[in-house]
Amino acid sequence: MATYANETEAAADGFRVIHEPERHRFALYGPEKQLFGEAHYSLFSDDVIDFDHTLVVPELRGTGLSGILAQRALTDDIIGERKITASCSYIQVYLRRHPELLAR
Repeated sequence: MATYANETEAAADGFRVIHEPERHRFALYGPEKQLFGEAHYSLFSDDVIDFDHTLVVPELRGTGLSGILAQRALTDDIIGERKITASCSYIQVYLRRHPELLAR
């Protein structure tokens, strides 16, 4: 199975991360537009965004796609000046590994 270091590499194989604000999520779609994962968030106010659920289907774990999904979600324009909180354990770990994302 392929592994991906960034969103450009994943896109070359047909994987896309799409922000779906009406569903409060970033969705990971595969080459045939099937849903393979999501990073869901809640907006508590204009000042706080909480990532409360992240999932990538088991067969794609270990490919780097979970990290790509998290990176895209945590750096999207929706973050703006909002404080990021994470009730999702995956996002908590990701933020510990990438503390620069909290220092905006």
